Amino acid sequence: MTTTQPTINNQQTQILFLLYKFRFLTINQLLKYFNHKYPSRIRTWLTELVELKYISAIMDDANPTKFFIYCLSTKAKYILQKNEDCNKDFLERLYKEKKLKDKFINHCLFILDIYFYFLSQLEVGATLHFLTQQDLIGYDFFPEELPDAYIAVETKDGTDKYFLELFDDYQNKQSPGSIRFSTRKYINYSGDGSWEANTNNSPFPAILFVLPNERRRQFANHYGHAKLVKTWEDISLFLTTQDMIRFSKSGQNIWQKVE
Repeated sequence: MTTTQPTINNQQTQILFLLYKFRFLTINQLLKYFNHKYPSRIRTWLTELVELKYISAIMDDANPTKFFIYCLSTKAKYILQKNEDCNKDFLERLYKEKKLKDKFINHCLFILDIYFYFLSQLEVGATLHFLTQQDLIGYDFFPEELPDAYIAVETKDGTDKYFLELFDDYQNKQSPGSIRFSTRKYINYSGDGSWEANTNNSPFPAILFVLPNERRRQFANHYGHAKLVKTWEDISLFLTTQDMIRFSKSGQNIWQKVE
């Protein structure tokens, strides 16, 4: 017997797919996404989705005044499974989303902030393709440890492609060892020919490192330079910090190339 699911509007459906892509979000991020100035309508959409068990609201018990963080809940699979690009195994594990650790949640929230940064920098007529690890499931020619995002920006002059890595508290990625590992990972990946073999010999994407602070940015710059000068691979590595992403202005260049 087929169960009829409650009807939700187009914006609520967009919220579900946004949560599939980025895993977690806040009402302030939805205000940016929908370009709304007032939260009342979005709050109504979210409340309805929570009541329908399509999403869960995570409250900070230590700080009740803090905005809720939202994630998918079990019944969202009945909407998302209609899209063949949504991973079925993941949809069967939605009950785990609200139990995930704060460090992972914060990591996901900042990936969404980086997405908004790229949207804010788009030229008129340009198109942004921003693929998170959720979107990259099944891309077996990517590095075994997937980037946090694969980004393509299409303009009238061509397409710029990037691998993005966010270094923060999640999995201790802000450590010097993690920065060294990620640098070597992309040098090795560039050298093994997997990218060219699966993309009709298209140029290797530039690599973007978002570091937690200026000290780590300087470390990544020194280490990256030391490794890149010793390789024959044509690799472009660019660095910035989380604060530069947070406080960037339209048209501002926040990326330092490692040379």
